Amino acid sequence: MLSIIREIKLGFTELFPGGRFRYVLVVLSMLAAVISVSELLVMKFFVNIVVQEGEIERNRFILLGSGIAIFFILTRVSQYYQRVYRVKAFARSFKSLRKLKKRGAKNPEWAMAFEVSNILTQATQVIAVLAFTLIIEPVFAAVNFLVVLVILAVIGRIFAKQLKVQQELQVERDGKRARPQKRYGTRIKAAELGSLFAGFGIAVLLGVLLLMSYNGDISLANTLILFFGTRLQNGSLTSTSRSLMRYAKAKAGAKNPDEDNE
Repeated sequence: MLSIIREIKLGFTELFPGGRFRYVLVVLSMLAAVISVSELLVMKFFVNIVVQEGEIERNRFILLGSGIAIFFILTRVSQYYQRVYRVKAFARSFKSLRKLKKRGAKNPEWAMAFEVSNILTQATQVIAVLAFTLIIEPVFAAVNFLVVLVILAVIGRIFAKQLKVQQELQVERDGKRARPQKRYGTRIKAAELGSLFAGFGIAVLLGVLLLMSYNGDISLANTLILFFGTRLQNGSLTSTSRSLMRYAKAKAGAKNPDEDNE
């Protein structure tokens, strides 16, 4: 996991000049975390309404349902603008960077910037889900935290190896680099391996959640909410694994001007 933090920190400082450019990226990542928590809150309200639908008056039921729908649409619109605005933020950052380095950003550096942004976003989402889980059910949150640490440790080892592998694949042998099939195939295999381990970890968490629910240690509503939160967390960890491996490939390509980006 330390290799992930060290490498992303290095990419962050190299790709984004100090000042407002970094602040903008951090704010965009925090916005993604807010959106994630908002989605969980929407799910919580939805589950509470479904569980108590026979006890809620019709007019209030319609009002609550409409409110949830509007709130959900607002989170989708916010997420849309959050992702689209990144392009403008990157363009402004690279324009400033060009003045410092006396050259423009290459395609692989654009790819690296997107992956750094994705990883920061997924990291804030995981932290947000962990915090939300801690509020809902502290015991499950403790187990969840340990599982996430193990998953990130495994993904970190795969990522560290992939950085070396992709760099080696850029080295020309007999006047030729490795075929695109091998370069892309190696990256995809590593990304999916990390995703696979993330899936194993989430399976463990779902087992713990079912056991707690069966023993009556957690309410039905909270069980459903934590299920949705665990699924969201799995998506974040899976996306992190894939983004890290794409970052490794893009970084290797940044050192080779002839490297084509995805």
